[in-house]
Amino acid sequence: MSNSLDLTQLSAASLQQFDQAQQLRQQVAEHLGTMAQTLEQAETEGTTASGALSLSQPITTLHTVAQTLRRGIFRLVVLGDLKRGKSTLLNALLGERVLPSDVNPCTAVLTVLKYGSQKQVRIHYLDGTPPQSIDLETFKQTYTIDPDEAKTLAAEDQSAFPNVSHAEITYPISLLQQGIELIDTPGLNDTEARNHLVLNYLNDCHAVLFVLDATQPCTLDERRYLQSYLKERGLALFFLINAWDKVQNNLLDPEDSQALAETQTKLREIFRTHLANYCQTHYDQRVFAISALQALRSHLQNHPQGFTDSGVPAFLEHLCQFLTQDRVQAELNYALHKARTIHQQVWAAVTRRIPLLDEDLAPLKQKITSVQSEFEQLHTIRDAFQARIRETRDRQAQVISESFKTYILNLEATFETDFVASQPDLEFLEFLDKNNRAMFYTSFKRAFERYMNDRLAAWEFIAKQDIGKAFAELNDAADEYRVAYEQVVEVMNDKLLGDRFYTAGHRYDPKNVEIWTDTLKDVFEAIPDNLNGAVGQFNEFWQRVMQSVLAYVVIVIVLQIIGLIFSAMALNIFAVVLAGAGIFAGQAEYVRQEFLSKTRQEFAKYLSQIANEQWQTIHKSVKKCFDTYEVEVIERINQDIARRQGELNNLVDQKESHTIQVEQESQRLQTLEQSLATTVQAIETLLQSPSS
Repeated sequence: MSNSLDLTQLSAASLQQFDQAQQLRQQVAEHLGTMAQTLEQAETEGTTASGALSLSQPITTLHTVAQTLRRGIFRLVVLGDLKRGKSTLLNALLGERVLPSDVNPCTAVLTVLKYGSQKQVRIHYLDGTPPQSIDLETFKQTYTIDPDEAKTLAAEDQSAFPNVSHAEITYPISLLQQGIELIDTPGLNDTEARNHLVLNYLNDCHAVLFVLDATQPCTLDERRYLQSYLKERGLALFFLINAWDKVQNNLLDPEDSQALAETQTKLREIFRTHLANYCQTHYDQRVFAISALQALRSHLQNHPQGFTDSGVPAFLEHLCQFLTQDRVQAELNYALHKARTIHQQVWAAVTRRIPLLDEDLAPLKQKITSVQSEFEQLHTIRDAFQARIRETRDRQAQVISESFKTYILNLEATFETDFVASQPDLEFLEFLDKNNRAMFYTSFKRAFERYMNDRLAAWEFIAKQDIGKAFAELNDAADEYRVAYEQVVEVMNDKLLGDRFYTAGHRYDPKNVEIWTDTLKDVFEAIPDNLNGAVGQFNEFWQRVMQSVLAYVVIVIVLQIIGLIFSAMALNIFAVVLAGAGIFAGQAEYVRQEFLSKTRQEFAKYLSQIANEQWQTIHKSVKKCFDTYEVEVIERINQDIARRQGELNNLVDQKESHTIQVEQESQRLQTLEQSLATTVQAIETLLQSPSS
């Protein structure tokens, strides 16, 4: 790479921001690790003192969050239709033509690029075959095939590499060394099955780079993809309008500056019309006109000004700012929230433990016996909330599955309009040409897949809103149960500690006592929807549900429909066409109308079957969504009750086995709490510093 530009020189400020962000990640992770070690040591010491504080879950949480920060990954998924220059853009960033470009959809291999000291490629397979390591040149030669062969495979709806999951390329450049991982994906007008493979990578990505073409502004496929797959998914979208330099070349007079300005203005208006809704209030920071080819050439020719003029550096600066400020700040704030929460848990446990240290064993047992009724009340509150969750689950499963059934049964009424609107470029006359009939069959099958996906996506949007409302209602209900829970906890504290609760060196504030409802928002992170506003979390649950339903409709139903349509229509249409002297415009329209009419008729015969058989799938899936929520919430409540019970039982066990050194143990516990408080304060100071 000796002849390419050094990204470090071009983006020094950006790379410095990445360095600072990674340092902050590591520093906060170190503090969380210190907190975990402090708690582990305290729990060990407690077994020979006044007993453990039952802090295993907080310790696990600290280790998990710290490990996530230490990984320090920025994962970027590159999306875009075929021939949009995705691979060229990535090659420009790498400074070398690493990825094969101009590939056919059935030859495209999803590729993950990450940092490594050596240039290497590992091919991962779908059948469990161990990954294969190859060099870059072999990769380029092996995974680029002849265009004629590609066309043949496309006509047969086959893949050149059906057993390949993805390729992983390691590369030694500064951009990747900052923890950035780039995922190059197949095109948008690929098969629906391979589209879902791409969507799997969106689950935990930090941002999406959506590549468009200035000479084909926002095609139907692109608008459809944005609407069906990316709208309201909580994803950060960056739009790169590639081939901006071709706008001038396509003018009648490339030297006409006025015509160029007018054309560019119109193009910008078109893109803004279609993309503004995906950028919220950050349009100018999320949409960039670039020339990936110019950027790559400038790299290879060591031409800094050309790289700057390509528009890529401006995009990188804003991307860097988003990743290092917005995304990292969200991660660090989450880590701080966890640290504060766990410190609060320990503070509450220490505050409860210290006043009981000098209690005699018999009175202590009496007090513990006196609060058993309160523990039963906590279980009652838990059971009541669990029943509320299940009632909501059963109601929503019925309502949503019934809405699916109704929606499917009504598809016949708007089929022709919806199908044509989604697939206006389907060449119906190819059906009459025996040389092109196989290609038309494949095109029609894909068109039907897309039609079904569009219709299911429209229903999914409504269903998700209904589920969102249901979870919002549960969240409101949780506040009611929290009040009842807090009241019981206060009674327990009064019975156990009375006025002595204030002698632990802290002023008692019930609002600061950590109980299960304080972590209720965290529970939503495990819910199969973006209900908690977690940054970049993709709707994995609904993706699986819709993929299952779509696969059933396409594989089981559509193939039957198409087979019947082709066999039933052939004689009818051929008879009409052969009666004339050739294919005229009127006959072409007849073919189109007849084909759509027959398709609708055959499709209508299966709508009831689809609705009835997939109704149960939807019903079970919605129930599973709420079951997941129930498990998480109830486990949190159980952990809180068990922790409170465990604190008391451990203290009794220790008093029964030996005499506790009250003053020494009190000092140990207060030192533990103060140590955690100091660490939390250190994290707060880090995040408040100007560099963060």
